[in-house]
Amino acid sequence: MVICKDTTELPEEFPVLIRKITLSERDNDPDRFHYHDFCEITYVISGVANYYINGTEYGVEPGDIIIFNQVEPHGWIVQGGVMEVLVLTFVPEIVADPASPYDDEYLKPFFYLGSHFKNLISSSDKRTKEIYETMDEISREARRREKGFEGMIRADILRILTLLVRHYERENSEFDISLNEKKRSMKRLEQAIYYINSHYTEHVTLEEVASLAYMSPNYFSSYFKNVTSRGFSDYITMLRLNRVRELFLTTDRTVSSIAMECGFRNMSNFYRLYKKHIGELPQRRAGTERNA
Repeated sequence: MVICKDTTELPEEFPVLIRKITLSERDNDPDRFHYHDFCEITYVISGVANYYINGTEYGVEPGDIIIFNQVEPHGWIVQGGVMEVLVLTFVPEIVADPASPYDDEYLKPFFYLGSHFKNLISSSDKRTKEIYETMDEISREARRREKGFEGMIRADILRILTLLVRHYERENSEFDISLNEKKRSMKRLEQAIYYINSHYTEHVTLEEVASLAYMSPNYFSSYFKNVTSRGFSDYITMLRLNRVRELFLTTDRTVSSIAMECGFRNMSNFYRLYKKHIGELPQRRAGTERNA
């Protein structure tokens, strides 16, 4: 699995975005997850899929709601054609006033990661219909952009967040956290993932990456595998292999020069890992050298 940062940009003047998105089965990519630095609420309008979040799989169907917090790697596999979703994304600062202790309460669902926490809220829950109707109202306000629409949208987001807090307080008896503490904790992993994704062709050690997250190597190794479903070394290996495949298909360079550039120092080991994780190297057009 490769974890990338979502490149979606929220409007700078009012960082809230609501969109209807169609996800297609033909675009499924089980080996690529993403994360983002904003909060997301997704309502499933039609279709079915499996969502994968922090090593947990959720089967979703129409009427379900899934929430994603900041720096929470996730991906999905659409089943049987297409799935249509309504996606609300916003930055926490839209509703969080640092001077007010009460605003932390609204954002608990996005920063609470207790052992019983579930990102999925079933369509059978009495609050999902109300949340969807409020999201639909946000969509209308965003389209019309009439005077004061920002205040209306902010109020609607607060309403949704209040409904989420009520849902999770009922589901989790230990639903209590410090927002700033949790945000700092999640940022630790973001820095580590960014560093790995930027330096994977170099000699990256578990110790140096763990230090970026202010964790011991053993704790970071366990934490990282729980979030990504892949061990630290395997994650780096897959980044390298995927980059080799990309360059092999888009350039005329020899496989050995590409593999060396991507961090492999032993070609026998490279071929073994490539075949194990990806398969045979694809064929190039006639006349192109494949080996050094």
